[in-house]
Amino acid sequence: MAITRRALLASSGLISLATALELADPAYAGTRTPTGTTAATTGLPATPAPPLSLVSRNSPWTRSGAGPLYWNIYGWSFPHNAPIPEDEWKANIDWLARDFAPSGYDIACTDGWIEGSSRTTEHGYITSYNDSWTHDWAYWAAYLAQRDMKLGVYYDPLWVHRAAVEDTSKTVVGRPDVRIADIVEPGDFFARDIGGDTLYWVDVTKPGAREYVQGYVKYFKDLGVPYLRIDFLSWYENGMDANIGQVNEPHGRENYVTALHWINEAAGDDLEVSLVMPHLFDNASAELANGDLVRINADADKGGWERLSGGRQDWQDAWPNWFNPFCGFTGWSHRNGRGQLILDGDFLRAHTFASDEERKTAVTLMTIAGSPIAIADLYSDIGDGGWVFTHPEVLRLHEAGLVGKPLYHNGTPYSVDPGSRDTERWAGQLPDGTWVVALFNRGDTATVTKSLHLRRDLGIDGSAAVRDVWAGRDLGQRSEASATLAPHACALFHVTPQRGVTRFHAAWATWGGGANFNNNHPGYAGSGFVDKLEAGGDPGDPLVTFAVQAPRAGTYSVRWRYANGLGSPSTMTVSSERADRSVVDGPQRVSFPATAGWDAWDTVAGTLRLGAGLNLVTIGRGATDTGAVNLNWMELQLG
Repeated sequence: MAITRRALLASSGLISLATALELADPAYAGTRTPTGTTAATTGLPATPAPPLSLVSRNSPWTRSGAGPLYWNIYGWSFPHNAPIPEDEWKANIDWLARDFAPSGYDIACTDGWIEGSSRTTEHGYITSYNDSWTHDWAYWAAYLAQRDMKLGVYYDPLWVHRAAVEDTSKTVVGRPDVRIADIVEPGDFFARDIGGDTLYWVDVTKPGAREYVQGYVKYFKDLGVPYLRIDFLSWYENGMDANIGQVNEPHGRENYVTALHWINEAAGDDLEVSLVMPHLFDNASAELANGDLVRINADADKGGWERLSGGRQDWQDAWPNWFNPFCGFTGWSHRNGRGQLILDGDFLRAHTFASDEERKTAVTLMTIAGSPIAIADLYSDIGDGGWVFTHPEVLRLHEAGLVGKPLYHNGTPYSVDPGSRDTERWAGQLPDGTWVVALFNRGDTATVTKSLHLRRDLGIDGSAAVRDVWAGRDLGQRSEASATLAPHACALFHVTPQRGVTRFHAAWATWGGGANFNNNHPGYAGSGFVDKLEAGGDPGDPLVTFAVQAPRAGTYSVRWRYANGLGSPSTMTVSSERADRSVVDGPQRVSFPATAGWDAWDTVAGTLRLGAGLNLVTIGRGATDTGAVNLNWMELQLG
């Protein structure tokens, strides 16, 4: 049986590959100097520093990297426009347990069409997916647990069923003095202006509202639910749907943020919070602070290539900001990565694609972007397409926490300049220092050749061993990852640099607090560097996080390649932690001497303790640091 994401998290998130790091000697011996780099400058002795200020939820789920593997009922309910019958739910769970759970798909999740669930507890919490079901949540949670799986639930804790409002015996949990009817406004329905009057929205300004919302989250947690999908958040915030128009009363930004904060607080580290249909205003700041996953594209709908790559290609300042996942992943890639956000590309229905090449493209895109891979096919319609979800080598990349980015051409946001990022060329670096490259042909007619140059784009010195992941074939030593692709086809490569030093590139790492890609100063290695490691930017301290796999606990030598054109030393705060947030080393303040200008690059050497297994190494500009740097890479020596 494959190691699942949840098993990895349960064992402190220690993720390893067959190509795990081989840091043979903790003492940095020094080897060759990369082209255009001076010999390492020994910085001032590191000193203790305050922890960096974070504005993200920074949960174990996001720190583990990629999203979950699971199955969802959407493939039945969407075509039928109805809740899934209980016998269909059971048949699909049994199929999932047999054919997909061994590959790590360990959650069966409900979805919409929930208005028909009116039976509630004494505190107004629904007891099952639908009134027509014989069994409740607890029964199905136990049924799944017997098959080594978990129950995922689709429900918004801000919803109140009309039946609970009308039953005067129902009171808020912990508040017997507050009736369920007291936490809603008359007529404030979920979709008032388009006929949706079965569910009310919670009024978060009412006494008892906090207890109700947080009690709902706790209710699901107590049932053993690890994954909660919370939908229609844009409708709650301002009552607007980009396609329909006004659908209900706006509740306002302040109340929206308050609601998300309550949910985050109640979820803690026990529940993965998926935020669906958010407007993502203010650069997704509210969702970043309170959620784990965010939907970045329109609904999967009928599936197929049109939903994966077609439709509207430009940005709008409302959900969905981009229509398809290619553009959505690209546009929000500055927010993805460990400790930040998991970008959710919605469900996949393998049988709706026209060819195996399209199916591979869909799974490859979700894999390189670090998205959940959510099967929405059914046992009755998947046919012979299920293989695409269980390819062992592809799943190993997902299990390793792969979160890649598109190739960036400049530092301008994709919403402003659609030419700033390349939706068809992606890469990501694994904790063992190896790389994954994904190439796509989104065109409908022409066969094209796509490539990423290993030195120019990834900053790999010399050649590297390249493996075709889908084909399971080694291609030998190459200087680029390249493929000739028919329309709608893709290629997925695992790239292993020559051993000697392992270099982790900031341009392909995780950024937070306003840290940003740029390439406006020459002399960098690879595609670019990270700037805005300075004061006065976005809320929270700007930072870069690298995932590093260490073979054993110990002290390792590290080098940082940087530029500092301020004319005086700058300092940064460095730490290493595990996925569960336990501190391994630091935070410590490291000094970066001035370079001859922003076009001049140097290196600083130091040491850092790492734990055995997965470490998250973070460097950032804390409030008590001085100056600023541009960061190119972090480097560790291999034996």
